[in-house]
Amino acid sequence: MKIVCGPLLGGAFLAQLVAGILGARFCFTERVMPANRDGLYEARYLLPTAFGETMFGQRVAIVDDVMSAGSALRGTFTEIVKFGGRPVVAGALLVLGSRGLDLFADKSLPVEAVARDEFALWPPGDCPLCGAGVPVEDVTAFPLAGNAESPR
Repeated sequence: MKIVCGPLLGGAFLAQLVAGILGARFCFTERVMPANRDGLYEARYLLPTAFGETMFGQRVAIVDDVMSAGSALRGTFTEIVKFGGRPVVAGALLVLGSRGLDLFADKSLPVEAVARDEFALWPPGDCPLCGAGVPVEDVTAFPLAGNAESPR
């Protein structure tokens, strides 16, 4: 492996550390959100031009701090392949659930992790809490600063 690449923000810092330890080159991808979003996981992860120009034929480890759905590593994988790089391993400090693992198993790419834990992840239509109308978080419990009801 010659390059370690991670998505900004958390993964890139970890990738830079790992690259330094391995004596490899470091690069990162930047998250870009489409103007019109209609679904889940629509962010793209793009290599800055300088990194893309040097990617062809290189073996690349892709690294993130935490992988659950795997969307950041998937986007980074896609961008590396687009520029002719060869991802050889995916890694994370923590892997939650199996969705990201399944994604890379389909690509025959091994995933290394320091720790793994269970994680329930559903599309919104299948989420039992969404179906019951339970909000993800109750923002009324913490009024905005400056409101008359705000604790002082």
